[in-house]
Amino acid sequence: MNKPWMALILMGTLAGTLISTNLQASTEQNFSDDPLAQRCIKMLDIYATEDFDAYVAEFPEPWLGIFGEKTLRKQLADRHGKYVKEYQAKPDTIKIKAITPAKVAKIEQEKLGALEAKEIDLYIASNKGNSSATACKYLRIGDSWYFRSLRL
Repeated sequence: MNKPWMALILMGTLAGTLISTNLQASTEQNFSDDPLAQRCIKMLDIYATEDFDAYVAEFPEPWLGIFGEKTLRKQLADRHGKYVKEYQAKPDTIKIKAITPAKVAKIEQEKLGALEAKEIDLYIASNKGNSSATACKYLRIGDSWYFRSLRL
């Protein structure tokens, strides 16, 4: 009498595993064509080359006026230093893990008029053994998306 129940339990476990595997595979998305994901990856190049003009161009127009050139140059120099220390020239692996809605901070709403935010979750690794999970944040202001941050 136990054997038929054991067979049913085993079949149920197998079916659950197969369904779970199929759901997991179907939820993995390819974000490589997403414009915000591409811009996020481009920010890594901007950090690597320490290209101030490209850095400032990613921010909303009032950004330079709010923070000033000196502060933004220092931020970029700091991020460039961290990037070079971690990844030398370029990471060996960059994977876009997810694109998710993010919270718009009150100050982003008030000072910039941000309506919406998204985060692009990345996994970055180098052959030196360094790896990190990080994210870019973008704000929608009017009809356009602007860079907000990329933690390294």
